[in-house]
Amino acid sequence: MKKILLITLSLLAAASATALDQLYIDDFSISPGETKMVEVMLDNDSAYTALQADIYLPEGLSVEQEDDDYIFSLTDRKGSDHTLASATLSSGAIRIYITSQALNTIGGNSGALFTFNITASDTFAGSKSIEMKNIIATDEDRVLHHFPNTACTVTKYEPAVVTSLMTTSCDIPQGVKVKFNVSVSPGNAENKTLAWTTSDEAIATVAPDGTIETLAMGTATITATTTDGTNLAINYVINVTQAQQSGSQGNPLDVDGDGSVTSSDVTAIYNYLLGN
Repeated sequence: MKKILLITLSLLAAASATALDQLYIDDFSISPGETKMVEVMLDNDSAYTALQADIYLPEGLSVEQEDDDYIFSLTDRKGSDHTLASATLSSGAIRIYITSQALNTIGGNSGALFTFNITASDTFAGSKSIEMKNIIATDEDRVLHHFPNTACTVTKYEPAVVTSLMTTSCDIPQGVKVKFNVSVSPGNAENKTLAWTTSDEAIATVAPDGTIETLAMGTATITATTTDGTNLAINYVINVTQAQQSGSQGNPLDVDGDGSVTSSDVTAIYNYLLGN
């Protein structure tokens, strides 16, 4: 297999070359020990019948094999007789070569051209690169086109961790809106979205951004849950107390009852949130 690929390329090398289109892999993250499907994308303005690329994998990542052969799968962008062959080069790169005996063209102008499964070692860590070099495609007139080298960044998957920046049990006056401050870490967590729920909507509601509105006296539990599959949660038990009324409007934010909302009221409410 390797000899056939190299001979084919030596015959094509005499053709003229341009660098217009791109073969690439989007950046992704992977957990140690995980196997993940990778899509190799092709953006092309011209129509191509064949394509070659050398894939360089970093230490800690490997392509799935069967009977010592790498497993690559063409997508529905292939023509009726396109096939994909692969071989390991002396440099350690994996050379893939997509051909059509009938010179059928690859369909479409964007999207995944082929896929493969990649496995991370149990000790995979940090950030590494998968490179693709020596990317060559031929068109219907057998003209050779050189693509630019590309690389994608592969990082160790970091699940989200939720940390409260305030007490998880506090008193809040009835009829106010407050927003709980929750930290999602680490900074490169793939999904930092939280789902907010309340145990009793009659006592307190919570908006998707974590803003809580107290409606009636009583106790309710507000829960923030990660949505990245880890389902980590942090609970806030709030005791909704009687609203402080003042003036004709009965502004519940006027905690000290002096007829206006001042910094002392803000401090008092903040202390409510901290449970002091």
